[in-house]
Amino acid sequence: MNKSLYFARQPILDIHGQTYAYELLYRSSLEQGFSPIEDDRAATAQVLVNSLNLIGLNSILGKAHAFININESLLMDDMVFSIPPDVFVLEILETVIITEAVIERIKELKSQGYRFALDDADCTKEYVLNFQPIFEHIDILKLDITLIDESKLPQFLALFKKFDLKILAEKVETQEEFDRYKSYGCDLFQGFFFARPDIIENKRLDPEHVLIISLIQQLQNEENIDEICHSFEQNVALTLQLLRFLNSATFSFRSSIKSIRQAITLLGPNQLKSWLLLISYANPSTGPKGLENPLLHLAQTRANMMQTLSKAIYKENCTNRLMDKAAFIGLLSLVEALFQTPIQTILEELHVDPEVSKTLILHQGDLGSIYQLVIAVELFDTETVENLLDILPISKEEFSKAVEEAYKITEQFTSNINASA
Repeated sequence: MNKSLYFARQPILDIHGQTYAYELLYRSSLEQGFSPIEDDRAATAQVLVNSLNLIGLNSILGKAHAFININESLLMDDMVFSIPPDVFVLEILETVIITEAVIERIKELKSQGYRFALDDADCTKEYVLNFQPIFEHIDILKLDITLIDESKLPQFLALFKKFDLKILAEKVETQEEFDRYKSYGCDLFQGFFFARPDIIENKRLDPEHVLIISLIQQLQNEENIDEICHSFEQNVALTLQLLRFLNSATFSFRSSIKSIRQAITLLGPNQLKSWLLLISYANPSTGPKGLENPLLHLAQTRANMMQTLSKAIYKENCTNRLMDKAAFIGLLSLVEALFQTPIQTILEELHVDPEVSKTLILHQGDLGSIYQLVIAVELFDTETVENLLDILPISKEEFSKAVEEAYKITEQFTSNINASA
């Protein structure tokens, strides 16, 4: 039976909103579709380890650590020693029954440098009774905030802290939840709260964002290069950022780019629009700034995945124009979180093509299904992934490769830009 894996990664952030690690989620690609990896336990270890070796960890994780789920069969299989301990945190599923054999195995792995997390802690007496025998060997405990009785949380946190456990709150989907669990003393956070905007009515945009929106408008309206160059000259910092970007290892121009006019000519209007949005994500209205901002990474990953999936689906009919449009949709998809303003308002201000607006708001149009697929991968919504793959002209193997390639492009971009800093 032909079998491969597709991976998705979800960011884990620290109390400052910076990326601490990723959880690497995976599903097995079987003939009947994507199914939970636990469904075929005999092959789990072999398939997982082979896939990790094949995809190249640096290419999809960069310098970040990764959490990965392991069941009892993988924990007790010697294949587990093929998982590099300097990269991975082994996340023990809540279904594992703690026995003497399991305890001895965890001790053995700890002695060889492996780190452990406990998944889906619900703060019940049953959970504590099962897992307390290994608390002293655990590094991180993951609280599923949708399962716990919050009124009892302080007493359980006091117990967990006695074992010097880092506490990770997972399924954190709003800024209010992030603030609340941070106040309880949680150390790490998993969920897409950083991409869920707190909309502020009539919010005034940052001056730099106003300039960027104005530049995108000029590019949309195909204004002449003199006017665009003049707009750039109003902001020296933005001009320097563009020149630094073009002179990084991301591009391979024969000689360095020294003027805005030369940069605009070489980059072209469509790529320039995408670059302007990337710069905005590196300098959001709220939250951490810079190249390590998780919103920037998520926006870039969406843009790259829109492109890699479009290429796999449209094949020889995939034009440069379609690729530029796909990337622009991916970057625009998070502007609501970036500007804390309703997306309809931003799209109107930018005079975005109606087809692009239809994709982002209604998930319709030529790229609507691909956009839905990108979001389903991000959320690890395997049912939606399967449904979309049934109607799109792409094989499961092509899909897995396109997802993997998108992560690789994102990490390579970040690496190149950091190298030029």
